Amino acid sequence: MIQGLGRFGHRFLKILRVLVIASGLLSLSAVAGPVDPPATEVLNEARTIVQRMVDNPRGPYSRIRWYCNDGAVLPPAPYACREHGGGRQHAEYSPDRERLAELGWSVGTILAPLSFEALLEQQPRAQRLRELPLEQYMVDIDDGWVLRRAQAYRGRVQVEDEVAAGRKILLDAVSDPKWLAENYLLVRELARVIPHGEDSDLARRVRRSAIELAELDSSAERWRAEIHSAPTAATAGKIRAWAKARRNSQVAEFANALADDLDLLYGERGRRARLNHQLSQLRGPETAAWQKRVVPLLSTDNGSKVVGLCEATADARRNRLAEFAPSDRLMLLDVLGGLETEVLLASAAMNTGAARSRADILSNASALLHCVYGAGLLSAGELAVIKESFAFVSEPEVSLASYQAGIGLLKRVPGWAAGNVRYTFAEALVHYGALDARSARFSDDLLRGSPLWPLGDVIKTLSYDLGTITGSRVEIAGTLVGSAIALNPGLARGRLRIYETLDAAEAAEPAPGDIIALPETIAELKPVAGILTLGEGNALSHVQLLARNFGIPNVAIDFETIDLIKPLEGQEVVLIVSSDGNVALRAASEVADLIEPAAPAESKTRAEQITVPAPNLKKKSILALAEIGRDLSGRVVGPKAANLGELNRLFPGRVAPALAIPFGVYASHLEEHGLRQRIQSVYSARALGKIDNTALDLELSEVRQAIANLGLSETLKSELASVMESEFGPAGSYGVFVRSDTNVEDLPQFTGAGLSETVANVVGLDAQFRTVPRVWASVLSPRALAWRSSLLTNPEEIYASILLMKSVPSDKSGVLVTTNLATPSEAGMTVSTAWGVGGAVAGEAAESIVLKPDGTVQLMSEAKTPYRRKLAAEGGVEWLPAAAGRILMKTDIEQLRGLAAEVEKKYEPVFDQSGQKRPWDIEFGFVDGELTLFQIRPLVEKNSRRADLAIHKLFGTTERKPTANATVDMTASVAEIN
Repeated sequence: MIQGLGRFGHRFLKILRVLVIASGLLSLSAVAGPVDPPATEVLNEARTIVQRMVDNPRGPYSRIRWYCNDGAVLPPAPYACREHGGGRQHAEYSPDRERLAELGWSVGTILAPLSFEALLEQQPRAQRLRELPLEQYMVDIDDGWVLRRAQAYRGRVQVEDEVAAGRKILLDAVSDPKWLAENYLLVRELARVIPHGEDSDLARRVRRSAIELAELDSSAERWRAEIHSAPTAATAGKIRAWAKARRNSQVAEFANALADDLDLLYGERGRRARLNHQLSQLRGPETAAWQKRVVPLLSTDNGSKVVGLCEATADARRNRLAEFAPSDRLMLLDVLGGLETEVLLASAAMNTGAARSRADILSNASALLHCVYGAGLLSAGELAVIKESFAFVSEPEVSLASYQAGIGLLKRVPGWAAGNVRYTFAEALVHYGALDARSARFSDDLLRGSPLWPLGDVIKTLSYDLGTITGSRVEIAGTLVGSAIALNPGLARGRLRIYETLDAAEAAEPAPGDIIALPETIAELKPVAGILTLGEGNALSHVQLLARNFGIPNVAIDFETIDLIKPLEGQEVVLIVSSDGNVALRAASEVADLIEPAAPAESKTRAEQITVPAPNLKKKSILALAEIGRDLSGRVVGPKAANLGELNRLFPGRVAPALAIPFGVYASHLEEHGLRQRIQSVYSARALGKIDNTALDLELSEVRQAIANLGLSETLKSELASVMESEFGPAGSYGVFVRSDTNVEDLPQFTGAGLSETVANVVGLDAQFRTVPRVWASVLSPRALAWRSSLLTNPEEIYASILLMKSVPSDKSGVLVTTNLATPSEAGMTVSTAWGVGGAVAGEAAESIVLKPDGTVQLMSEAKTPYRRKLAAEGGVEWLPAAAGRILMKTDIEQLRGLAAEVEKKYEPVFDQSGQKRPWDIEFGFVDGELTLFQIRPLVEKNSRRADLAIHKLFGTTERKPTANATVDMTASVAEIN
């Protein structure tokens, strides 16, 4: 049974095959997976169809029909299905709607003919269910969207039928406690948007109406801001008073309707009446104790209300849902929405800006964490980790280290919550975000309306307090930010570009000097000056390692930060991230006198550039792994093969079988066809100024294609076939990963992590032979050329070797770095792991942890990638749903600790320019609990001294550090930031 799909998992074994390259091969670095944006031609057609629906009085429908219980479909007429066992009347989908559904967007959904089973069976992860909240979001924010003119289309749906069908769908969704627990956030959102007899989405309707009002009258922007940040029971009265002064009757009418909804939502009488009604509907014998606990809390003071209701909300998710009958489970989901509103209002009333003790503020944070968990935005594991870090909250005095650790984890909560939203709605977010960029704000809308919002204010207060103690701060566009997390240190000056959707990010062509904001880490990112990422992905992806190598500042942010920087989009800004976690982003004009401009990426001095060492091109025979050692690195083969050969010598039996094709084979094949000479000629012309960079890129593109089309010599094929059979087994009985391995990666000043292509699990000799030239060609890919362009004095001397590794069916795989990337000042090792093959290197949301020397494990993030790769028997990979949560078991961690200790003991260290030992970067996999090693390389990082000095200069701080035994007074008062 597929993990994460409960009793319905067996229905989804129709696996999504990956999009296979024309040659029948698959690139691991450019895999077209289930959550990749649709192709441009698909989007263009879809957008055209959507616009036709928007303009059509019937929207996505063609005509009204009776659908009889015996299968007959009849024209509309009174009692048309009387002789057919009864039936229901609703609209028929138009050909446009059917075509749009084929393309991936099932809009204008009519629930009456649908069942939960049918919705589940359509996709491996029930994508159709995950799409419903996004569809409703677009309808809400865009005056009906595809239903804009069809909302008055009489008979398109019958409300009674929709409510009955919606209730049946939701009851089926909550009927299996295991499936409900595994899909809790999804079901909570479905209960908000699927009609089932309750006004289940009032809070969201209010927020979206506020947006519409501001669009109707720009002076209503203040009400939109208040409703989206700190609404109270008084907001409705203020809007009514404002509406009286409006000359436009439409605006006044809309505003008064919004005020009525606000009264119902936030007014004490409306809220209490709705909650009392919902609580009274919990009628099963198992519900009495929970009701008795909750009802008195509604009349307590604000502090007690937040603590009590949040604990009750968490208890409902953790324990009560499984105990209640299905009908009570559904009603409980509605009740929880009302309780969260009470918590939001109580929290707003408490946050007056007055001073409270640190202990009180942390207690408030602890309570709100229960609410965030109860809302489905934290996992049980995440909640437990943070609660454990708050064990000191009742102590009068704690160590600064404990306080820092607790606040550090708390700052990760917004990112974890956003990751849970992305995991739950992954397919829909990508598809709808590509279709219409406005839908990217669905996640923001969901989080703003949740208990995460008041928790964000608490995090901001505590982060600022910690900053005053340690002399650090995070400041974005002049505003202190509590949840932003520094990932890579560095200093950059460049033009700010914001890409809110994955489609926009992947289609973008940022300049090397741009500072970009991304929705998530993307594997094919070209070099830029600075990176802001919505959620950090994982610390050990190839892009993150490249950023560390080049000294590119990188910060994990949330949607609040996006709102702060939007006024700066397109302007020159300065981004500074220091090694101790300080962050500053300001308009360049504000810091012109303080900060020396960063040098553009393309203007490095000769002293900063690298000369590629000349390899030995005479060696042209295939090398088995046992023949390879570190002494061949960069000379005969690339460092992947050389380091793997060393691993094999030091860890026999634990390394994947492999062989290498030397640089000399690449050089001889290119020389035979005049391609080596052509590369040297074009670079010489560029150096002499005879051609520009555009002409250079065009010429190299033609060379790259010519290399990819090369055929291997018969001599090489024969030798390869013989060595492969000796090392891997009979032809056709195995797959291989074909990996590029150049003489210009893993140099002391440069890492080529992920720049060239790896083609996954190629099966069959002919396919394997065809893949070698293709991977050779990838060393001249635009992305690889872009990252290397400013670094090399002799780029014409790049040569490719090939590492062929026998495919290993890893259950889980990842990267271990023998240093603490989360807190560089502390000892530890960083591990990122994902389910399946090739995990944690392409930027996916992997499990990231720090292994501490004392044997403890610090969680940075749980795995939240919705799919995993599995080797396909016929070649390539196939995609299966992947569970969110923790991946590495205790025994896995013990093996990784043992591996790191052995590497440090057995491996000759590599030193940086200052004489410090470089950490090791090790790729690994687990098969049935056994550790297999794929690669080892030294980690290359750029010195952050310049950024550190700039931060201290900008913030006016010194480089003081609290003493090792510093303590924090938990009884001391701290002013809240609101």
